[in-house]
Amino acid sequence: MEKRLNLIEKLQNKENFTSAESCLADYILNNIDDVYRMSLQDLVKASYVSKPSVIRLYRKVGCQNYREFSIGLQLEKIKNDDETIKKSRVFMETEDLFEYLQRVGVLFKHVVDDCVSVIDRDSLEDIVAALYDAKNIYLYSLDGRENILEFFLDQMKQAGKEVILIRSSDDPKALIASMDDKDAILIVSALEMKEDDVFLDEILKRPCPKVLVSTAEDSDLYSKADHVFYDYPKGNNFIRNSRSVPQVSLLLGLDLLQAAFVKMTFDRRSE
Repeated sequence: MEKRLNLIEKLQNKENFTSAESCLADYILNNIDDVYRMSLQDLVKASYVSKPSVIRLYRKVGCQNYREFSIGLQLEKIKNDDETIKKSRVFMETEDLFEYLQRVGVLFKHVVDDCVSVIDRDSLEDIVAALYDAKNIYLYSLDGRENILEFFLDQMKQAGKEVILIRSSDDPKALIASMDDKDAILIVSALEMKEDDVFLDEILKRPCPKVLVSTAEDSDLYSKADHVFYDYPKGNNFIRNSRSVPQVSLLLGLDLLQAAFVKMTFDRRSE
């Protein structure tokens, strides 16, 4: 998305920034990982600036709201982080197979650590609450990966919530048309939104909360979904070029959602 490009560079350049905005930009640049987890009010308190100053700043760098700014900033930092790239080695034919497998294990550990590190706890709680309170949860896989989601569906069912697959329905359009504001839609994707996805266009028109779980680095869906659970590994090209990485990180994200859902179910039943 164009709005999310060069946020860090714009904050560094401070073009047409007031003194308060310049100080705020410095604070954000020095605390990007923390800012991602902060609400707008948290940032106001932590940086000792006014709320209007924060709003003016994210608008000056091309964002419409604070969520778009904080998520875009974190995504950009992850994309620009090449520390692991510089330290990594590509697979060589002369490399011992066991050493190679060990390195694969280490790299996938980075996938897990990095995915967990970008989780916004407040956003996760909002997402789980939306799913918990929903009369029905519908799941739409943008890239047709419903076959790898069986474990998530089974775990959610054991937690007391059956998830309805839209693509598996005999009449997906009729099913989508029946959704109301008491339902919730879980959109899952490791890819970008396709322009010719008719089902998705109809889903986005429905009045129910829309939760996006995605490993896509940039997507128009980030601004169209009500809640976003971003789950993408930074790291080196070896990780990113592996076909299994999007699947691993996607399943990890869904597993974390399911675990949080079970925790909320337990807490609410204990009240």
